Amino acid sequence: MTSNRWPRRTCLSLCVGGLLTLAGCSPPRRPPTDASAFWSGRLALQLQSTPPQNWSASFELQGSAEQGQMVLFSPIGTTLARLSWTPHAAVLEQGQDKTEFSNLPSLSQRLTGTDLPIAALFDWLAGHTANAPGWQVDLSAHPQGRLTAVRSTPAPEAILRILLDR
Repeated sequence: MTSNRWPRRTCLSLCVGGLLTLAGCSPPRRPPTDASAFWSGRLALQLQSTPPQNWSASFELQGSAEQGQMVLFSPIGTTLARLSWTPHAAVLEQGQDKTEFSNLPSLSQRLTGTDLPIAALFDWLAGHTANAPGWQVDLSAHPQGRLTAVRSTPAPEAILRILLDR
């Protein structure tokens, strides 16, 4: 089990360190094929576990909860991970390592260490309120490209912050 946690911890450490140095600079982005299904920006996830965990990265996300792709970047624009998913499978690529999962929630749980409300997250990114058990979302700053979601149950508490490029 220790060997499975090492890549995630390494990625988490790199992302956290990167966020601290990230002062609004981001690499040039390629234009989306469908602007309504494309988002880019920065995200941060805090888990109030023992010890607390912090995870952050710049991202490009295209698609939906059913099918899409996401690329996570370091502050200098290098690719940390590529995620892709369909209704039948999900794939995590980190450097030369490629890991397959049965679905996006499983991949997300492995990458972040917690369950995220994937379907609701896509609605939130689009500025729509969506119910996710245990989660409260604040979309009041969505017009400015910001959203915050807090999970109170199940433990540990999780705080997800997203800053979209505008």
